[in-house]
Amino acid sequence: ERMAPWKSLWLANYLVFLLVLNVEIVVPTADQYAQTLGAGETFSGLVIALTPFFQGLVGIPLNYWMLRSGISLKTILIVMVACCILGNILYALAGLMRSKFAILAARTIIGVCQCQLGGPIYIAKAVGVKKRTKALFIFSTFATLAFTAAPLLAALLETFVKELRIENLVLDSDTIPGWFMAFLYYLFLLKLVFFFENPKDDVQSAKHDTADSQESLWNRGFLVCIFAAFASAMTNTMAIVFFVKLAEKTWGWSVSLTAFALAGFMAVVSLLSLISSRLVKLLEDRKGLQLSACLGAACSLITFPFSRDWPTAAITVMFIGLLLVNSCACVVKNYAYALAPKIVAPCFKDRAGAVNMISLMLGRGAGAQLGAILTSISFATSQLCTYLFLFFLSWMFAAHLKQHAKAT
Repeated sequence: ERMAPWKSLWLANYLVFLLVLNVEIVVPTADQYAQTLGAGETFSGLVIALTPFFQGLVGIPLNYWMLRSGISLKTILIVMVACCILGNILYALAGLMRSKFAILAARTIIGVCQCQLGGPIYIAKAVGVKKRTKALFIFSTFATLAFTAAPLLAALLETFVKELRIENLVLDSDTIPGWFMAFLYYLFLLKLVFFFENPKDDVQSAKHDTADSQESLWNRGFLVCIFAAFASAMTNTMAIVFFVKLAEKTWGWSVSLTAFALAGFMAVVSLLSLISSRLVKLLEDRKGLQLSACLGAACSLITFPFSRDWPTAAITVMFIGLLLVNSCACVVKNYAYALAPKIVAPCFKDRAGAVNMISLMLGRGAGAQLGAILTSISFATSQLCTYLFLFFLSWMFAAHLKQHAKAT
C-alpha cells in the first residue's frame, strides 16, 4: 500500500512527458530540416529513429549499470538532463553549421542521455504493488500527452517564428524545437534539484533476493511483456510518422495543419488512455492485455484504404482508424508497463523494468523508420499482423502472466 511522495512522483511523470516530447516535437519539421540540408526522406526518418534506438541500445543499459553501481537515481537524472540540454543546443546549431552529421550527433546524444528508465524504476521502488498498475497507467498517460503536445507546440513554434519573420541560420522553424526543448529541460533541472527525493530501499524485496535468485527472469510471461512493449511502441510511432507523411505528401496538407490535426488526434488518444487508468480495477492485467490486443487487430482493419484518390470520406475513415489503433497501442503499452515488474521475482524487478524499457525504445525506433517508408497497404497489414500475433501470445501463455507470489 506504500505510495511515493507526490512531488517526486509528479516529477517522474513530467520527465517522461519531456522525454517523449523531445522525440516527437521534431516529427513535423524533420523532413523540411533534412531537405534544407540536402538530405532526403530516409534521412528524416533516421533523425526521428536515432533517439529511441540509442536510448534502447546504450542509454537504458547505461542507466541500469549506474543504478547497480550505487549511484543515486537523483544524481543520474541530473547528469542525464544536463546532457539533454547540450544535445538540444547542438540540434539547434546544426542549421548554422549546415551539417547533417551535427543533427545525427545531437539526436544520438539526446537518445543516450534520456533517462526514461528513471520513471518506471522509481514507481516500482516507491509505489506498492496494489497501486502500481494505476500509477503506471498515469505515467503512460503523460507520455501520451506528450504525443499530443509535440505537434501542437511544433505548429505554434513555427507560427511564432514566421509571424515575427525570424528566419536566420541560428533561429528558424527547423531549429526552434531544439532551443525550446533545451529551455524546458533547464527549468526541469531546477525542479529536480530542489524537489526530487530518492526512493527508499525496498527492504521486503531485499529479504527475498537470495531465495528468488534461483528463478529465471526470462520466463514465457516476461517474454510476452517484452513483445507487447515493442509492438505497442512500434505501432504507435509508426502510425504517427505515417500519418504525417500521408498528410503532407499525399493529401497536400501544410506543416501547421498536419501538426494541429495530429495534436487533436493524440488529445483524444490521451483522454482514452486516462479513462482506461480508471478501469484497471475492473479487469485483470493479463485479460486487459488480451482484450486490448484483440481490439487493436480489429481497429487496424479500418486503416486499409478503400480508394486510391483519397476523397474526404477515405481521409476521415483513415483518420478514425489511426485514432483507434493508437488508442489500443497506448493501452497495450500500459499493461506491458504494469505486468513486467509484477510477474517476475522481486530481485529481478529493476532488471525487468530496464529490459522492458529497452524493447519499448527499440519499438519506437523501428516504428519511426517503418512509418517513413511503408505504403498504405503495407502499413495496415503490419498493424493487423502485429496485434493478431500479440493476442495469440497473450492467450497461449496466459498462465505465465500471473502476478508473482512474492511481488512487492
